[in-house]
Amino acid sequence: MFLNTNRRWGEELNYMLQKDIKQIIISLISELDFYFEENGFLRRSNSLTYIRKLDDVTQKVEIVFFSNPSYHPGALAHIYPHMQIYIPSVNGTTKEYASHLIPSKWLDQFTIRQPIQIYSNLGDFWLVDVNDYESLKDQLLDFFEKNAIPLFNDLMSEKDYLLLYENKDKRIIWDDNQYLYITAAYLNNHDLNKAKLVIKNRFGKKGSRNKYKEVFEYFDNLEE
Repeated sequence: MFLNTNRRWGEELNYMLQKDIKQIIISLISELDFYFEENGFLRRSNSLTYIRKLDDVTQKVEIVFFSNPSYHPGALAHIYPHMQIYIPSVNGTTKEYASHLIPSKWLDQFTIRQPIQIYSNLGDFWLVDVNDYESLKDQLLDFFEKNAIPLFNDLMSEKDYLLLYENKDKRIIWDDNQYLYITAAYLNNHDLNKAKLVIKNRFGKKGSRNKYKEVFEYFDNLEE
């Protein structure tokens, strides 16, 4: 009983600490609102997400964080910004042949979701104590100016998405799901040959072909 009580108190203390840390981070990023607003992004009060809605694309910056990370003793939080791109026309077409391969929640929410740091030479962002506040704010602003906004500006339409793919842009993690989405983008742009080529080159080997059998069957039934 005593052990359970201590555990409960520990969990409550940890929860309170997480809430406190979140409020510190919200206060921190609120000082970046001016920059994001200048670029068309908005953030709701108490939210850690900036959103920019364009005609055909929705873009998001998520301020993901891990509180009291065990892998960095002494840090209050590890801040790990993510990006999201949602192209409804691409996801809608992808559902026709890959709804069994990509979770429906993902198909309904994003086309790309990944850490922004993945293509940056910058180190991680750590909140060690409140005295780091100003320095961390400047680091994050510099990071978003050099890395996030330029990528978002290069990805404002379905055709931009295809251009990044054709240029083998290293800022995007081109995993299997991305190839399924790219195939949809080619279909939407009336280029069935390129769509089929993407599927063949990415999933043509025996092991992958078995997993993506229904995708191959879908495209085999489409007319040139």
